[in-house]
Amino acid sequence: MASYRYERNISPEDLVPEKTRELTPAEARANWWHYHWYYVVLIAAAVLAVGYFVWSRVTEVKPDYTVAVVGRIDPDAAFLSEVETKLEAAADDVNGDGKVKVNVKSIWLALDYDGQDSSLRKLMESSEDKLNSDFYLCESMIFIVDDPAAMEQRYGCFRLLDGTDPQEGDSLSVSDFAVLLDDPAKGLIVEHNMWREMIWQQENSVLCVAADSYYEAEDYIRDYDEFLKTVQAKG
Repeated sequence: MASYRYERNISPEDLVPEKTRELTPAEARANWWHYHWYYVVLIAAAVLAVGYFVWSRVTEVKPDYTVAVVGRIDPDAAFLSEVETKLEAAADDVNGDGKVKVNVKSIWLALDYDGQDSSLRKLMESSEDKLNSDFYLCESMIFIVDDPAAMEQRYGCFRLLDGTDPQEGDSLSVSDFAVLLDDPAKGLIVEHNMWREMIWQQENSVLCVAADSYYEAEDYIRDYDEFLKTVQAKG
C-alpha cells in the first residue's frame, strides 16, 4: 500500500482516464501502413514472382530438337547460334506449337583427358558428368562430335542392340538402340556382364525386377570404363 507522502501530491484530475482521440482517415491510413508495410511488400513480391513464373511457362517455346556439340574445342556463342539458325531452317515443327525451335548446347570434352594435368582433368570430369546426365535424361536427339570412334569406344553410346556399330546410310529407329518396356506383357532378360541403362520416359513409371538375390548397391558397376575393364579382365 502506498504511503501518504506519495499520495498527497496527486490531484483528482490526474486520476481521470485520458480520452482517446479518434484518428482522421489520413492518420488511420498512415498508422496502418506503419505497422503493415512489411507484409504488403512481401505479398507484392510473391505475387510478382508467381506472375513471372506463370508468364515464363506460358510464353516458353519448347525446343523441337536438342542438339549437343561434343568436342575438344569449346565453341563460342556465335557458332552455336549459327548452328541453331541453320538447323531450324531445315527442321520440322515436331511438337506442333507453330514454331520451329532448335536448342544447341556445347559440351567441351577431350576424350583423352586421363593423362592431362589435374586442373584440366577436373574440368573434363565435370563435362563428362554433364554428358552422362544428357545420356541418362535423353535430352539431346542429335550429337555432333569431333571423334565418333573415340566416343563410341568410351561410352558405347552409338552401338546397336546387337552389339554392332551403325554404318553410314543405315535407316535406324529407337528400337535399334533401346528396348521400350511400355506394356506389362513385355520383359527383358539381363545376363551377367551386360551393360544397360534404365531411362524413365514417363513420371510415376514402375519397373518390376525379378532377381535371384536381394539388391545390394555395391554389386553394381555404374562407371562404363570400369565395366569395360572388368569384362576384359574376365576374358
